[in-house]
Amino acid sequence: MTEPSPPPAALRQQQWRALGLLCGLGLGLAPVAPDVCAALRTLVGADAAALFWLDAQGMPAGFFHEDSPAAVQDLFLNEFERLFSGPGETNVHTLARADGPRAGRLRRLGTPYLRSNSHNLLVRASGHRHTLDLRVEGSGRTHAVAMLFRASGAGFTAADEATLERTGGWLARAFGPPPGAAAELPGMASGPPGHVVLDAAGRPLYADEAATELLRQAHLAGLGLQSAASVPPPDLARRLGVAQPGSQARSAVPGGWLAVHRRDLQALSGGPVQELLTLQLQRPLEVAVVRRVLALPLSPLQGDIAALAGLGHARADCHRLAGVSEAALKKHLRAIFAATGADDWETLADQLRR
Repeated sequence: MTEPSPPPAALRQQQWRALGLLCGLGLGLAPVAPDVCAALRTLVGADAAALFWLDAQGMPAGFFHEDSPAAVQDLFLNEFERLFSGPGETNVHTLARADGPRAGRLRRLGTPYLRSNSHNLLVRASGHRHTLDLRVEGSGRTHAVAMLFRASGAGFTAADEATLERTGGWLARAFGPPPGAAAELPGMASGPPGHVVLDAAGRPLYADEAATELLRQAHLAGLGLQSAASVPPPDLARRLGVAQPGSQARSAVPGGWLAVHRRDLQALSGGPVQELLTLQLQRPLEVAVVRRVLALPLSPLQGDIAALAGLGHARADCHRLAGVSEAALKKHLRAIFAATGADDWETLADQLRR
């Protein structure tokens, strides 16, 4: 089988623009993971992509994989330390260590990696044969590991590795503050809220269908609930950051944040004390703005200017953040208004946020 041909130049440019705008939001990689994985897969030429974001100790805190089966997701989330951390295992945690090349370590390992549980129980079980990896670094630590997969045919090349390594600078921007940050836009609630009833000791008694689905889609370590028989762990509240009654927290998950609120339930007369966890997926409005900008027939600079409006910046910020003069800004805004139907900066911002 021949190697995948590179995407056309226009498509490649669009994917680089997508990486720049999405990662420049400074939201981390979890909320933008689906879009970023699609961009990486297209730029390099792969069958699937995955992102693993890490805690302060370099252990996987959550992940997004474009096509791994539910059983494989369960195995990774619930059995990582038991099955994938032993001698000879090259896993996400070892790839996060800054003691080797930033990209392509799995491509070079050969037989030891091919014999590992990580390859046989996770990669092969997902229908893939070749893997290309990248360590995403910033501010003195590793924040994430990106992986690309091919199911068959030719393996990844040095050129593929160079392309993936080039994306590392963009991906690292996701973990820093956006330049000239505007006020944070409100998150958009997505789907119905879910509810989990806790007993007096804080252990789950009941989870409704919406809550179970939200926990499945969260892909958080220790919360593999993909099989029909899976139930939330006894320490669910702690894992979600709401160990204390009355507390609230949110966790980064694929496509946004899982917001959780823990509160008392009104007990029946003489009944046991219980508490309620309310779960809600919040999608960042900033990502919706970027998607709308990328769909417009604009030049890269015009897209950057339009994004500034949608992300809450003032018109005057364009001179500093986009590097354009007032005369150039007026020219670009005419093209932007023609493409969107807006007639001023405020209307443009409103249209991109709807």
